[in-house]
Amino acid sequence: MNQAAEQQPTNEQHHDKEQHPISIQIDRVHYTVETATMTGEQLRQLGSIPADRDLFRVVPGGTDIKIAPTDTVQLKSGDRFFTAPGQINPGA
Repeated sequence: MNQAAEQQPTNEQHHDKEQHPISIQIDRVHYTVETATMTGEQLRQLGSIPADRDLFRVVPGGTDIKIAPTDTVQLKSGDRFFTAPGQINPGA
């Protein structure tokens, strides 16, 4: 049984190496990334998102999720993100 337990991390490591290009969208612009895990900051850099805008992950049929620069995001092809003003001043 110890061999099975020891093989599990090896399988996970092998799985991590089998990454394929992942297609995502940020503000309707298509990007292809090579890694399934990115930080919010890396996504912001990829999409050239200014500091005064917030980044959100689209959740179909649910509440969209705000992505902080320090958040770790697991990506899959078809993921969509959008930006919105970080500060909204009604009547301004």
